[in-house]
Amino acid sequence: MMRVIKGAMHRLVARTLALATSSFLLNPSDKEAEPCQEFEGLRVETEEGNQTMKYSNINLKTPFAFSFFLFSSLILSAYSQSESEDHEFNYDEASGRGPSRWGLLKPESKNCSIGRQQSPINIEAVQVRSELGDLQRNYVSAPAVLRNNTEYAAVVWLGNAGSITINGTVYTVDNCHWHSPAEHTLNGIRYPLEIHIVHTSDQNQTAVVAILYRYGSPDPFIDRLFGSLKTLKTKDRPLGPVNPESIKFPGRNYYRYKGSLTTPSCSEGVVWKVFQQVKTVSHSQVDALKHVLPPQNRNNARPTQPLNGRPVLLYDPPTSGN
Repeated sequence: MMRVIKGAMHRLVARTLALATSSFLLNPSDKEAEPCQEFEGLRVETEEGNQTMKYSNINLKTPFAFSFFLFSSLILSAYSQSESEDHEFNYDEASGRGPSRWGLLKPESKNCSIGRQQSPINIEAVQVRSELGDLQRNYVSAPAVLRNNTEYAAVVWLGNAGSITINGTVYTVDNCHWHSPAEHTLNGIRYPLEIHIVHTSDQNQTAVVAILYRYGSPDPFIDRLFGSLKTLKTKDRPLGPVNPESIKFPGRNYYRYKGSLTTPSCSEGVVWKVFQQVKTVSHSQVDALKHVLPPQNRNNARPTQPLNGRPVLLYDPPTSGN
């Protein structure tokens, strides 16, 4: 709904300025009106998802035209401010809207402050459970888009791209997105990147599969997105069919625990599976994922949260012959 409203606002502002320009600002034949003010070479840019407008060589010849132009500019300024306020949280503590304040920003986000099963966590002491079994995946190709919601860049599937099954519950894949630096830590080590593959069940339960990355060779999945990522703004970029299997899940071993969403509302009851094996990503890929975000969100990792006695299980499959 918010994307529809924003699109309508962009079109309203663009048409208002266009009307002012075509009907009044570029009319040199008004001999009776006294010249008020003239602007040469003014450039204001406009496009869906961008708050600036593009006009050049605008001559404001009449008091009415000048007033109309100022009114249009005020609409644009008010819209820009309201759009920035849509995102009520960020990762910059100095803004007063950083992670330590998330639970105070909205009543529905109170778990961010008072929740007892919050994520991410530092994974250290674990209980080995070989009976957990391999992660059951049943993914297929489906149309997807690359999206920038200002908190992170994400691949969002528009169709049914398959599912995972945990304890008999089927969770359909919804999106994958990145946090840099990584949110989960392993024995206190924080890696430069983490991907979250988010799944939802028919009962509105959430399961997230996470993979950590260290610096090294480029990641093939991010490499496929690299061209679209470098020019990503706020308008979705179609990717065509994407199979979640192309993320390439590393190995079989994973950590499992009960936690929460790592962004507001910080809802709990989330099943987390964090792969033990760490993949590689290049510096340029991490930089690209960061630079599409506003400055206050370029380090979009929530600090680790207290474990509060929760068990962390490690699936370590038995070796052949055992």
